[in-house]
Amino acid sequence: MRKLAFFCLAFLIAGSIYAQKGSVSKASSYLTKQDYASAKAEIDVAITIEKNSSKSKTWYERGRIYQAIATSDDEAVKGLDDQAINKAVEAYNKVIEMEKENAPNSVLSSTNIDAMWGKFINDGGTVYAEDKYEEAYNKFTEALLVKPEDSLTLLYSGVCAQQAENYVETSKHYYKLEELGYASADVYSTLVYIERAVNKDEEKALEVVKRAQASYPTESRFGQEEISILINLKQLDQAKDKLIASIKEDPENVDLHLNLAIMYDNIAGNLSDDAAKKEETQKTYNLALEEYLKVIELEPENYVANYNAGAIYINQAKEYYDLVRDMDLNSYNKKGPGLTKKADEILVKGLPYMERANESKEDIDGLRALMQMYKQLKMFDKAESVLTRVEELEAQEGAE
Repeated sequence: MRKLAFFCLAFLIAGSIYAQKGSVSKASSYLTKQDYASAKAEIDVAITIEKNSSKSKTWYERGRIYQAIATSDDEAVKGLDDQAINKAVEAYNKVIEMEKENAPNSVLSSTNIDAMWGKFINDGGTVYAEDKYEEAYNKFTEALLVKPEDSLTLLYSGVCAQQAENYVETSKHYYKLEELGYASADVYSTLVYIERAVNKDEEKALEVVKRAQASYPTESRFGQEEISILINLKQLDQAKDKLIASIKEDPENVDLHLNLAIMYDNIAGNLSDDAAKKEETQKTYNLALEEYLKVIELEPENYVANYNAGAIYINQAKEYYDLVRDMDLNSYNKKGPGLTKKADEILVKGLPYMERANESKEDIDGLRALMQMYKQLKMFDKAESVLTRVEELEAQEGAE
């Protein structure tokens, strides 16, 4: 009886050992049968057994099993483990560490990593072509789990996030590209746009622009962005110096001349509040006018340059009209007609620019300014015609 009892106990122990999970060959067999749940369960135990975990074969099979789970089109299979991509890559990298570079399992591991990455890239490209940007983004970020520092994948991920207007993720991927030294000029431009237009952070945008200029010194757009940012930050002296330097390098650039003109115009406007700086104000307006006229020389139909040039002449004439208006009768009889004539001569100089501005783009404010010029110069028929057009436009706006 004791022998029989011992035999039964030995049988039970043997049966227990036989039923124990952790067989790499069984895991591989389950994978072949596409029984992914059993393959996963088997390999998860196998990897905890010391004699298995020290072999590259175990890690290679683990990589294959988790790759199959990660790349399955069956959501139920993918749901077996939400870390399947990471686990597959980890396993394959472990093989590459353990084996020599040309060893079969090492080569196959590298090949499988590329295959897994390629599937996610192709899947992302397919849905991107269908304008499914969020879905494409998810695929590309899966590819990033395989190759976190791949420049192409970072770019695709950033582009998809941008198309989906997910600017937080766009920035993350584009800044990573910059960190790795792969940021293109367009990537920098997008980052500047996000910092300025989305995040409302001109200081951060200025930092990005300066790095962009260092990377792409021949890209004029970054110089213009820097100037625009400096103006917004009220760093006008720096902006002015940058513009003047840029114009020396590119004297036919309309945008540079226009920006410099607008800057002088704004500076003069700020100075005009200080009566003690009247002379400086006038000099600055003259510098603005000089640049507006340069813009018109290069681009005759430029609305902003024509309108603002006309406005400067109007303001210059207004100083004399205001003096005449405030005179008593005796002073007017002595100086009024002469000052009025001088004001009219200035207004006549500005008239062609205001007329051309309104020919280039019909705008109610511009038409009103033109009408006032006509009235002041006693060109009443033209003033009446412009007034009629203003009333028509106002009626159209009211109807809308």
